[in-house]
Amino acid sequence: MLHAFIDESYTDKRYYQAALVIKEENLHRLGEAMLKASEYAQGFGISPGVEFHAHSLMSGQDGWEPVAQAARASLKIYSYTLDLISKLPARIFIEGVDIPRLNARYSYPDFPHTVTLRHLFEEINDFAGSENRRVHVTCDDIGDYKTHLRDFDFYKKANTPGYKPNDLQYLVSLKFDDSRKHDGLQIADQIVYLYRRMDAHTETNPKTDMAISKMWGSIRPIVKKHRRWDP
Repeated sequence: MLHAFIDESYTDKRYYQAALVIKEENLHRLGEAMLKASEYAQGFGISPGVEFHAHSLMSGQDGWEPVAQAARASLKIYSYTLDLISKLPARIFIEGVDIPRLNARYSYPDFPHTVTLRHLFEEINDFAGSENRRVHVTCDDIGDYKTHLRDFDFYKKANTPGYKPNDLQYLVSLKFDDSRKHDGLQIADQIVYLYRRMDAHTETNPKTDMAISKMWGSIRPIVKKHRRWDP
């Protein structure tokens, strides 16, 4: 059995979702990695149990206030965490979409979250097929999750739309849950925020830009696929 954890990050012009896919027998490795990351963060004054949410970490909010005015400390914690993630026996998939181009191409476009989630479903299903394993999918909780559950059921019955329809036969379940309950969701958040920062943001500080590039380089070996769809 495989488990996929999906989280999102976006701007007003681009939308991204990332999936961390890992074998069930290796799930314990997620908790071990995040425990080490938490212990490291405690050295900077962060309380145990604070959720690893990349935006909060980099902006000094929601428990990350001790590093609010310390960009170097934030980057050190982020880099350390991503280095731990890079050593996991897992695969990463990232799907993005250019929102203005999506809206310009279609008269009645799907929501960006729907588009990127569907593309991830297809990638995860194909990967699971190559491994001959079923997949349980867990997504970060969002307000309209019932719509996505209905979409998922429809895809399972009638295939995904588009020129390469997919029956998602290896995806056996989908649920939405609080990211605080799942190390996998917090890891997916770290990844998708980094990719969004790299692909949709122009860094004004050369040192930060260099750090972002270095962090991407550290996790790149376990990234199975990444793309931004420009319709």
